[in-house]
Amino acid sequence: MERHVLFLLSSARPAGNTQALARQAASGLRGTCDWVDLAQVALPGFADPRPAPMPPPEGALADILGRMTLASDIVFAAPVYWYALPAPAKLLLDHWSGFLDAPGLNFAAMMRGKRLWLITVRADPDPAVPVAMEQAMERTAAWLGMVWGGALHGLGDAPGDVCADASWHRAPDFLTL
Repeated sequence: MERHVLFLLSSARPAGNTQALARQAASGLRGTCDWVDLAQVALPGFADPRPAPMPPPEGALADILGRMTLASDIVFAAPVYWYALPAPAKLLLDHWSGFLDAPGLNFAAMMRGKRLWLITVRADPDPAVPVAMEQAMERTAAWLGMVWGGALHGLGDAPGDVCADASWHRAPDFLTL
């Protein structure tokens, strides 16, 4: 089966270090790469209507869900912002909670077996900074029956800094199976 890798970008800085590292990782792939910049998509705020049923996703949210359906791999390319995922990535994950409760969507079954990855860049040289973020993504994979592919951590602050980091040279092999 040909791989179909969905990259979910979430940086507030267009064409920043995290996107550069994700594109470097994509350079080692065979198959289809699909890119969504969550910071440029108008996702609705998340509201939990329970106990009422969750309405089906519409608009941009439905488009992203459709792209996730086609994907064999989902890569969150998310810089570390205050020791956590950026708001656009977190908002999408909040919507995943809603997808689990949407009648007829069968989201958990759809995600089961897909590979989940994290590519992140931080400015703080402390290697422990992205640990909580990585653990959250790994737990998300486990909860949904996904395969945790792992995390690639880069270091960089100013645009282009990540190109001098060791992660840059590891990136083309990161997403290979």
